[in-house]
Amino acid sequence: MSHTDSMTTAATLAALLRDLDGEQPRDPATLIATFTTCADREPDALAVRDGESAFTYGELGQRVGALAAALVEHGVGPETTVAVSLPRSAELVVAAYAVLAAGGAFVLLDPATPDDLQQRTVTLASPTLILTAAATAHPAGFPVLYTDAIADLTPDELPGPGADNPAYLVVDANSSTAVVVGHRAAQANSNWRQRLCGIGAGDSVLWHAPLTGQAAVGEMLLALQTGATLVVSPSRVLADAISETGVTAACFDHEELAELAALPDAEARLDSLRIVLGSGGSHLAKTAAALRAVSGATLWHVYGRPETAGEFVAHEVTGADLDVVPFGSAADDVELLILDEHLCPVADGEIGELYVSGVQLARGYVGRQATAATFLANPIGPVDDRMFATGDLVRRRPPGDAWAAEIEFVGRVDDGPYTQSAGLPGELLLDEFEAQAAATPFDPAVVHAPNGGPTSIITYGDLDRRTNQLARHLIALGIGPESPVLVNIPRSVELIVATYAVLKAGGAVVPVDTALLPPITDPALALTVAAREHLGSYDIPTIAIDRVTLSTYPSEPIARTEHRTAILPQHPALVLFPPGATHSVTISHAAAVHRVTAMQARHNLTTLDVHLHQSHTAWHGYLLPLRIGATVILTEPPDPTRLATLVTSYGITTTDFPPFHAPPTGEGLYRTSALAHTEIEGTPQALAHLGTVIRKATP
Repeated sequence: MSHTDSMTTAATLAALLRDLDGEQPRDPATLIATFTTCADREPDALAVRDGESAFTYGELGQRVGALAAALVEHGVGPETTVAVSLPRSAELVVAAYAVLAAGGAFVLLDPATPDDLQQRTVTLASPTLILTAAATAHPAGFPVLYTDAIADLTPDELPGPGADNPAYLVVDANSSTAVVVGHRAAQANSNWRQRLCGIGAGDSVLWHAPLTGQAAVGEMLLALQTGATLVVSPSRVLADAISETGVTAACFDHEELAELAALPDAEARLDSLRIVLGSGGSHLAKTAAALRAVSGATLWHVYGRPETAGEFVAHEVTGADLDVVPFGSAADDVELLILDEHLCPVADGEIGELYVSGVQLARGYVGRQATAATFLANPIGPVDDRMFATGDLVRRRPPGDAWAAEIEFVGRVDDGPYTQSAGLPGELLLDEFEAQAAATPFDPAVVHAPNGGPTSIITYGDLDRRTNQLARHLIALGIGPESPVLVNIPRSVELIVATYAVLKAGGAVVPVDTALLPPITDPALALTVAAREHLGSYDIPTIAIDRVTLSTYPSEPIARTEHRTAILPQHPALVLFPPGATHSVTISHAAAVHRVTAMQARHNLTTLDVHLHQSHTAWHGYLLPLRIGATVILTEPPDPTRLATLVTSYGITTTDFPPFHAPPTGEGLYRTSALAHTEIEGTPQALAHLGTVIRKATP
C-alpha cells in the first residue's frame, strides 16, 4: 500500500465518523476518534503485528471501516453490545475497533475457554449479536455475523459513539458481573497512561493477557490509542515472546515478573523492554529489586478495576521502595477518598475503605441492582458526583524524605485486613518474609536466648538464604504440597530454619516435641538436629539439618517452576496436635495467612517491635513478626523474674503466654508501658499471673 493510498483510507474512516457538516468528529472524547487521529497522522505506522501478518494504521482503518459498515447493516449502533469470539489475532483487533466505529460496545470472548463459560459470559452481557468466524466455536442463542462472509460495504457515514455511550464490557462469569465502560472513561484512562509511560510511535506493546479480562483490553488500548504497535504474543512462554518480538512495553503481574527476573539469561531476554507495568502490591518490592538487576526498564506499579476503566493509581518503583510498594498516586481527574464505615474521611495514616471518584468511573453493571450499592453518591463531592466502593482497605502515608504522599494497600474489606488474595500461590505465607529479607537483609530476624548457654542470632538475609538451600534439598527428596514433614527440633534458630524450609518446599510442617510418632498418616520425613538423634527414631527418613551439606544448593529465591506441583492456598501449611487432643488440626496456607494478618491488623506491629516467643504452641508467634520486619526472641517459658530481665535486656514490646491450668478460652489484648501488646491464652488465673509479671517488669 502506497503512502497516498493509506492516506485516502485513513481519511475515509475519519470522514465516516464526522458530523453532518463535515467539520468536526462527532465527539473527540471517544476511543474511535483518537484511533482515527492516529491513523490520519501516521497511516504507514505499524499498528498490529501478528507473526507474519501486519497491518499499518491505514490498513487497519480500512478494514475497520468496511466491517463497521456491515455491523451497522445488522443493527449495531450506540447502546448495543457485540460479543466478539475470535482467537487473539490481528483480525480480533479489526473486529473490536469495527464495533467501536459502528457505535457499539464490544465484549471479548475466548474461543479456547470452555463452552459453558462462554455461554455464561454472553448471558450476562446480552449482546445484540455475536461476531465470529465460520470455523470458530461460539455460544448459541444469539444472532451471528461471520467476519469471513461479509461483502465489502462503504456506507455514507457511520453513526459513531458519543463519549457517554458504552465502549466495552468486562464480564466476570464467576461473580456474575458485567461491567459497562463508557468511552469518556476509557479515553481518559488511555490519555493518562500515555502521559504516565510516554508510550507512542516507535513503541511496541505485548498483547498476552487473558482475553476475557480488563488487562487484555488495556494492552490493546495502550498501543492503538497512542500510535504504538500492538504485538500479538507468539508464545505462551513470556520470555520467548519478549525476546522474539523485541517489544518495548509490557504488562505483567507479580508472579510473571518474578519468573522473568529469575531467568539465568534474563538480561539478554528482557533487553528490549523500556516500560513495564506491574501489579502485585507489597509483594512487588523484592521482585522489583530483582528486575532492576537484569533490566533497565522503568517499572510502574499500577492498580485498577474494570469499574474504574482500568488502572486508577500508579507508582514508579525505585530502589527507595525497600519494604512496601504503595498503590501510588491518583490518575488524572481521579479523586481517591479514604472513608470510614460512616462514609466520613479518615485522618492520614488511619485505615479506611478506598473509594474512587472522577471521570474514569464505569457506567455500572448490566442488569444488576448492585450498581446502586457499589456506585454511591459522593458525600463530599458536587451534586450527581458518583464514587465506586473498591472494597480495598488502605491508608494515606504522609510524605517523607524519599517519597510523596501516596496510598498504601492494607487489605480487603471482605477478607481480613492485610490479606493478600487475588489467586496468589501457596507461598503467600512466606511472600512478605521474603520481601522483608530482600529489603533488610542485615537486620536481626531471630535471637535464641536460652536459659543458660550462648545466645545465637540470625539476620533476615541469612535466614532467607539458609531456608532456600534447605528447601531445595527437601524438594530434591520429593517434598511438595500435601507432604507432611515432622519437625522435631528444640526451640532454636534451627527450628525456624526448618519450619520455613518446609513451607518453601511446599510441605506441611508437623511440629513435634516427643520421641513418639504422632498419629499422622504417612509422614514424608522428619527433620531434627544431631543433639536429638538419640532420643528416638521414626520409621521414616530422618535428616539432621545441622549435619546435612547444603553448600551445593543455590541460596537465591526459589522459582515457582522448581516445585514439582504448584503450591495452592488450600494446601496444608501446618498440622498441629494440641495437648490432650485425639486428632490433628490442619491449617492451610490461606487460613494461616488470615490468622496472622488479622492479628497484625489488631496490633499493628512494625519493624521496631521485638517479640518474645515463649509458647511452643503459638506458631503465629514467629510467622507474624518475620513478615513485617520485627525481631523474634526465642526462649523457654521464663519465670516472672527472668521475664522482667528479658524485657529490660532486649526491649521486648510484644509476647505470647502459654495457657495456665486450663485449655485456652480465647485471645485478649493487654497493653502496658513495658509490653506494648500481649497475646493472652488462658484463664483468669493466667491473667492474675500476668499482672504479677507486669508489676515486676515495670519500673
